[in-house]
Amino acid sequence: MPLIKFDISHKYLDDISIPQLEEYNSNVIIDRIDFTEEERKGRIEWRDDGVYLKIRGEFQRGFMYIKRPYLTRYDKNVEIISDRPRFHIVNCSVIEQQKNNGNFDGRYFWSNSPTISLFDFDNGEEYPNKSLNICYHCLGQINENVSDTESFHDLLDLNDKEIEEKKEDTKTDIFNRPLNWRSISRAYRLEQNYTCEECGFGGDDIENTYDKRYIHTHHIDGYALLNTHRNNLKALCVLCHYNEDEHHQSNFEKPRMKKELDKFVSKYKSKLIERENSYIDGYNS
Repeated sequence: MPLIKFDISHKYLDDISIPQLEEYNSNVIIDRIDFTEEERKGRIEWRDDGVYLKIRGEFQRGFMYIKRPYLTRYDKNVEIISDRPRFHIVNCSVIEQQKNNGNFDGRYFWSNSPTISLFDFDNGEEYPNKSLNICYHCLGQINENVSDTESFHDLLDLNDKEIEEKKEDTKTDIFNRPLNWRSISRAYRLEQNYTCEECGFGGDDIENTYDKRYIHTHHIDGYALLNTHRNNLKALCVLCHYNEDEHHQSNFEKPRMKKELDKFVSKYKSKLIERENSYIDGYNS
């Protein structure tokens, strides 16, 4: 079954009195994405001027930083992040050394945000909205005026006043999503023919209308729930959604969501195997 064309889904949006997902910004601002997982999925591209992540078919430039650094172990005054940790924008000698020593995989997040959240390795406490200084070795490989994550973000030209204006005017639910999120989600999944954009499950694989609930609409940038632009949305089956990151795995451990996940895997296991879903072999209900 072919994917439903955009103009058809736009008509559907109009019919149910929902604004179309406007093309007001082609980029997504992201706080943190697990670097190793994205590289494993083939979404990371190393270039001379930096490291890029593929988002909705387009590569966006960003930086790397250790997601759980030692903070309180070496510096009790962690409210001021000065010398360490530092962020990296190219495959510098420090990154190469960590790769060679086996200290790279699973340790880094990718981001293009002006500030990020750090989680202390020892106690797990979160320190949000921190601006990191750039690695000296990275700085020596680029010809740009960059000192910290905020100045690097300014180079990316991702800020859009129109987005902020829309945020102010948009009414939200308790999860800080637009009040018409369910309708937006339904329209987007219809646009994708209720097909997972990760593993390809969906469409004719789904046995009945009720089972369309097993296809979710995922926010790529989980900190921008008001951004319903296509670049920030992705249709995912329940199993792929569960494995998106640690935050989603934690959410899906809640009894109601875990039950839905188990039902989905049990009912459609053969189809998921046929679609070569990368998570089906390791899933335990």
